[in-house]
Amino acid sequence: MAQVMIIYAYMSYYLHPRRRIIKIIILASKIFLSYKFLGFKKPFSREESFRQKQKKLHQKNAEMLFESATSLKGVLIKIGQFLSARVDFLPDEYTDVLSKLQDQIPPADFNVIKNRLIEELGEEPSIIFKSFNEEPIAAASLGQVHEAVLKNGDRVAVKIQYPKIEDVVKADLKALKWVVKFLRRQFKDINFDVLIDEFSRILQDELNYIHEGRNAEIFYDNFSDDKDIIVPKIYWEYTTLKVLTLQFVEGIKISNIDEIEKANIDKKELATLLLSSYMKQFLINCFFHGDPHPGNLFVQEGPKLVFVDFGLMQRIPSHMREGLLNTGLSIIKRDSAGIVQGLIELGFLSRKDDIRGIERVVGYFMEKYRDITPREFKNININEISQEIHDLLRTYPSVQIPNNFILFARTMGMLNGIASKLDPDLNIIEIATPYAKRFAYEGKGWVEGTIAKGKELGISLTNIPRQLEDILRTSNRGEFHMHITSKDINNVLNNIHSVLHRFLVLFTIIIFMLAYIFFQNNGRFFETILAGAATTVFTIILICSFFRNKPS
Repeated sequence: MAQVMIIYAYMSYYLHPRRRIIKIIILASKIFLSYKFLGFKKPFSREESFRQKQKKLHQKNAEMLFESATSLKGVLIKIGQFLSARVDFLPDEYTDVLSKLQDQIPPADFNVIKNRLIEELGEEPSIIFKSFNEEPIAAASLGQVHEAVLKNGDRVAVKIQYPKIEDVVKADLKALKWVVKFLRRQFKDINFDVLIDEFSRILQDELNYIHEGRNAEIFYDNFSDDKDIIVPKIYWEYTTLKVLTLQFVEGIKISNIDEIEKANIDKKELATLLLSSYMKQFLINCFFHGDPHPGNLFVQEGPKLVFVDFGLMQRIPSHMREGLLNTGLSIIKRDSAGIVQGLIELGFLSRKDDIRGIERVVGYFMEKYRDITPREFKNININEISQEIHDLLRTYPSVQIPNNFILFARTMGMLNGIASKLDPDLNIIEIATPYAKRFAYEGKGWVEGTIAKGKELGISLTNIPRQLEDILRTSNRGEFHMHITSKDINNVLNNIHSVLHRFLVLFTIIIFMLAYIFFQNNGRFFETILAGAATTVFTIILICSFFRNKPS
């Protein structure tokens, strides 16, 4: 009888998979068509009247999405939480309503949760724990969290996965695929299949709590020397595939601005701490927390930043790290050609594309959006941005979003949303600049650093023929104009001399390194010492050359 009651409680919590699919498709259709109909009215409405109608429709659709997410739960909650963090992009009507999904999700019946706990840990909660709070402290899309105290007195948070949640995720993904089929017809230039495949992979990772526990430990080790970043420890003896027990940590939710101000915590300093921690995750650790919505980030006095929920993490492969770094540094330097080179490294573009044309487009976007603050960005018409992106994809259909970039882009969007709430006038690029420059070669040994510098010089030299070809092509079309002085000629000659000098020094270092390895392997002690000393001397010469006047 008890088992029947538990099954009934579960069925009342989740809708039948087929009905879920139908409801999600209807929801997406309603939202899409409502904006289509509003668009038809625009030519016949005054600007202020249309703006008021748009705000009312935003509010109506946000409430409809919130009600659907809280009744259907599952993946819809995760989508709503992501949208709620985009305060930099979405209208206030959406973010204000959907932010309630961070801490106002209705929990499952405790009998359902208790049964899952017994299945996984083998005993009643009263036997395993000194105390166990039946009221959850948080409910999420895939499970809920209960506070408990272990027999040894340690205060813990017990995260318990909902029974049969795998079936719910499967049904929701099926519904999203139907929605994507419709979107594919409307936006033929966007590869939605890549997005849905990556989203499916991410959800499967989140269903494995042992995987999440290991992620938390890696993240803890990465920040073990940083007193401003707090990561809860895992209690493995009380952890399984569906139950995760971790240290209980407290703090103010990062979106609770009133409480943060009451605690006299500097919001700008907090925003800087958040962004700098992610700079380290992206560029040094190459392993980042991919779900920074406000329900997963808490603040303590200091300020100190508390991370929770490590189900959604991603490693950054070395080529992606280099691409991100090169793209970021090029944005900082306003170097359109460098940005395009970085996009090629990241997999957005092919070297066969019209690179010159893309550089012009990148230059346009950079000049328009690089220095904009979240407050200014929010005032830009979303339809204008969408149209610009649509035109770009139509002009350059080969532009694609790489699989391993989707979670990174989602994370950056959420970070920008949170940071903009802490400081609406913040410019994320200006804050990131010193960290990007400092991390450019941090974490590499002197050999790797030297090789990286040599790679830059090599790329510069190999680009010279292509750049000369572009100049000649432009000249033949009669479009080439030049104004040059003797001072300019001297600067150019000095730059060429500097680049060639460094390249030759690097080449000499490589020769002596190979000689060092050869003599060492053959037991020739004296020659090994000489080759090692020569390598050191020429390396110092190379490093010093970067501290002298740089090429302009």
